[in-house]
Amino acid sequence: MPIHMLAFAFAMGAIASTAAAGDLVVLSAGAVREAFEEASGRWQKASGTGVKASFAPAGEIRKRLAAHEAADVLILPSDQLALLERDGVVVAGTRRDLGAVGISAAVRKGAPLPDISTLDALRRTLLAAKSVTYMDPTLGTSGRHFDEKVLPRLGIRDAVRAKTAFGKGGSVALKLVSGEADIAFQNTTELLVVPGATVVGPLPDEVQMRTVYSGAVLGSARDRARAQSLLDHLASAEGRRSFLDRGFSAP
Repeated sequence: MPIHMLAFAFAMGAIASTAAAGDLVVLSAGAVREAFEEASGRWQKASGTGVKASFAPAGEIRKRLAAHEAADVLILPSDQLALLERDGVVVAGTRRDLGAVGISAAVRKGAPLPDISTLDALRRTLLAAKSVTYMDPTLGTSGRHFDEKVLPRLGIRDAVRAKTAFGKGGSVALKLVSGEADIAFQNTTELLVVPGATVVGPLPDEVQMRTVYSGAVLGSARDRARAQSLLDHLASAEGRRSFLDRGFSAP
């Protein structure tokens, strides 16, 4: 369902939440998982309100919204939230920017660190790799950028795609640990959480993408005041510290 139809979907009703009575339900892109869990944990202790969070690639979250899944808080890249706010799916004026992150490369722990510092070096590294992984471009923001912007700019899209094991959710760096891929590309925050992977460094500036992740109150929220309280905490100096400590920069 196109984004502009989502407002109608919510107007027609939403499925019942499986969270315990009183819990806030959060639908979130996976890039913020570690930071969100720490920051929201502090809010839960202070407020006495539970949080039931579900994490998935941004494309999967949009599908769940289109299927009328009810929630209180939505966390996605800010440009996607802006469209949802325009269409009335999230409540205008409730959006809070949480942190920004770029795309990096990672390899299996102990493997030699390849050179990706320039476009030519990145091209050579990709061509030399036996196998590559990045998020399925139909699901993840970083995967779409890598597939539609980076590889075409390097002129090697078909060659790299032919040896790519696409990620479907979570950190694609897990495919390094399992031996399915030699090099992985994803948001830095999602690569850092895999103990068996080593982050090589960011993409060159010419092909880098900086994604700002933001949260907003959904129109289906059962308690907008508490949902806003959680978002305000996440965007506060205390809440943002969890994001800065895990590879995000200030939005």
